[in-house]
Amino acid sequence: MHARARLITACLAALLVTAAAQAEAPRPIAEGHTHYNWNQHETLPPDEAVQRLKDNNVVFVVVASSPPELALKLREAGGDWIVPIFSPYLTPTHRHNWYQDPKVLEQMEAGLASGEYHGIGEVHMLPGLGPRTNHPAFLKTLDLARQYDVPYMIHTDASSYKYLLSICQQHSDVRFVWAHAGGILPPEQVGALLEGCPNVAIDLSARDPMRHTETQIIDETGSLLPGWRDLVIRYSDRVIVGADPVWPVYNKHAWDEPDTGWDKLEFFLDFHRRWISDLPEEIQDDIQVENAKRIYTPRR
Repeated sequence: MHARARLITACLAALLVTAAAQAEAPRPIAEGHTHYNWNQHETLPPDEAVQRLKDNNVVFVVVASSPPELALKLREAGGDWIVPIFSPYLTPTHRHNWYQDPKVLEQMEAGLASGEYHGIGEVHMLPGLGPRTNHPAFLKTLDLARQYDVPYMIHTDASSYKYLLSICQQHSDVRFVWAHAGGILPPEQVGALLEGCPNVAIDLSARDPMRHTETQIIDETGSLLPGWRDLVIRYSDRVIVGADPVWPVYNKHAWDEPDTGWDKLEFFLDFHRRWISDLPEEIQDDIQVENAKRIYTPRR
């Protein structure tokens, strides 16, 4: 616990230095993994959420919401630089049982067919949360991603990259975005997955010192650890960043209090700006903005 506290303190100091250097205007950034859910919307109207994005010089947004129509409200308030993707969580309880409700697939297909949504996700495939990999409902979502040629944001916390490897190799014509780069996996395993599946990109959202605390990707100065730096440079065209503004992370979807993740948006984004600033200059813009645009900009 003391080591975690020291890391958070050191990173906060590094981020303060970064913020001071960017006092006039932070570098543009893409918010490649955001949520605007029912327990955020109730205290943060869409226009205020959009203003927070603009205040942080966010120039491109990928948003998944529960219920999914809230993503459209955010886009309506902001414009076409906000790209909604369809979440299968029509209600808070759907997070655990969406694949048992036929309405989810019906509404997902209708949403994609309407042209209002340009991706699927975030779909959680975790122990006790989500369907089996051969469940008909899960396979149908992959069919829809294939049919409408949209990216599929998938969240796995398996102990081995081979769990996702079996999915992405079997469905090599689906474009996956691996949320949090597997969350708990080291760079060696993430690299093995990227090597085995050219159809996968990773997002490094929520890999900051406040979340995924046991599997840090940065050192006490805010720079990427060597293994992560090598990985990001090698696959620089397949890495995106995002805030994933959900907080507190271990009490999400509480009924008695709102989610306050958007209050920490600046911290989450500056975390990425800090480590990106230490990378070779020729790949910084790709990781910070352009990759997210290329992956999520509608093709239809």
